[in-house]
Amino acid sequence: MSGSGSPPTISVVVAARDDERMLANCLASLAALHYPPEWREVLVVDDGSRDRTLEVAGSFSVRTLEARRRGVCPARNAGIGAASGGIVAFTDPDCVVTTSWLEEIVKPFADPAVGAVAGAIVPYPPRTLLELYAARRMSHSQLRCLTHRYAMTPNLAFRRAALERVGGFDEAMPGGGFEDADLCWRLEREAGLELRYAPRAVVLHRYRSTPREFLLQHYRYGRGLALLRRRFPSRIPWGARERGRAYGGLARAAAGLVATVARGGGRVDLGLAGCDLLRHLGQRSGFLRGSLAGRAIGGRA
Repeated sequence: MSGSGSPPTISVVVAARDDERMLANCLASLAALHYPPEWREVLVVDDGSRDRTLEVAGSFSVRTLEARRRGVCPARNAGIGAASGGIVAFTDPDCVVTTSWLEEIVKPFADPAVGAVAGAIVPYPPRTLLELYAARRMSHSQLRCLTHRYAMTPNLAFRRAALERVGGFDEAMPGGGFEDADLCWRLEREAGLELRYAPRAVVLHRYRSTPREFLLQHYRYGRGLALLRRRFPSRIPWGARERGRAYGGLARAAAGLVATVARGGGRVDLGLAGCDLLRHLGQRSGFLRGSLAGRAIGGRA
């Protein structure tokens, strides 16, 4: 690393549940980082896995914590609580980090005004239709998120003191459903700290590959967005124009699938039109659920 003095100490937190198939590749990439080993640690928080996730983690030089299957936000908070580093970085079991990831993501922290740093999320080459669809839509584009002043946790780091100041992840938010936006916006509002982008801090991410996984993912997006809107109404307007755009998108997706089936002589094939319909169905049903639940937990505006 360049510069004088010791590098920042970093704790990398990976929250996992039933991730035995992907976790080994993630941890192998973390073991290969060019960051000095004495200044980094990896914590795997097992959220009540029922497969070999803990066994896989135990085959690497990492610290393991066991959670109680309460969700990814409590699991990440448990990692924050156990972290010894001055910086806490997050990635996910379905990700592989590049060797210079930590070297690059710590650089903006040299500015004391910076409380969080996001790196680039690059899709793995798609293997299934759903992965291709998500890659084409740039589903995990940090640049898109950053236009709204938040970033996604597959590649996101914070000052630990800042996380402690704002209380970490809000455990009322659904994991994988805009909990990262909620945290970034609270960091800005309550701690007055900035979010920066480190484009050379690169993580490769695998998209959901089955219809069930894909539908549940977008259901969580919709539910989280509804809860987030109640907390930050000025950032997420929801008037007639926004409702028309959202439900118009669902109608167009349904019409597109009907047209695809008609061209195929009645044969039902998921196709890209089907992927689009699954995305809209998941988001709209999740948003409805979050809107109904939001009255009870939406008071932190």
